[in-house]
Amino acid sequence: MSDRDDCRRWTTAITQLRSRAAKARRAPLAPEIVELIEQSLTLCDAMVRELAGAALQVDHSTLKLDAQTALWAHLFDEMPAACIETDADGVIVGANRAAGVLLNTSVKHLAARLLMHFTEDRDQFGQLLRGLSGENAGQRYALIVRPRERAPVAVEATVMVRNPGDLSSWLWFFTPTEQRTISRHDRPFLTPRPRPPA
Repeated sequence: MSDRDDCRRWTTAITQLRSRAAKARRAPLAPEIVELIEQSLTLCDAMVRELAGAALQVDHSTLKLDAQTALWAHLFDEMPAACIETDADGVIVGANRAAGVLLNTSVKHLAARLLMHFTEDRDQFGQLLRGLSGENAGQRYALIVRPRERAPVAVEATVMVRNPGDLSSWLWFFTPTEQRTISRHDRPFLTPRPRPPA
């Protein structure tokens, strides 16, 4: 039931209470009882007004949240870097179009599959996955991915938590090796990389 439905339900209930209170006034009642009834109904009216205001705030917040979610989805899908979101077990829960192009498959086909299945050395990838933590988030790793029906591709993978402090969701950003320079923050993985010239 929505907040607006709650507001309507409570408004109806208070109207019924007022009707009953009007009938009760016709009977002989102690003045303190009548006053108590009026105070209770006044309090209920105030609660309904507050509930109506809260419902408006929830509607406004929901619209803002929907707009932010749509913006995130748009940026995620349109970013030029291939990006895949996985859970802590490496199961793909989201991917953008660039990731689909990199792995030569549709984004829909990637959903609920293991990212490990698209890597050259699955054992070592499993070691990487098990070693992910908040301390090494943001590190770069040399990987070889296996697109569907295409030759393997050497890439740099930057792995980050989606939300700070939450290790249940990870973002994997992939860049083909030849498109970037080596950084001193990179860590070798799967395939050794030559050191930059002195």
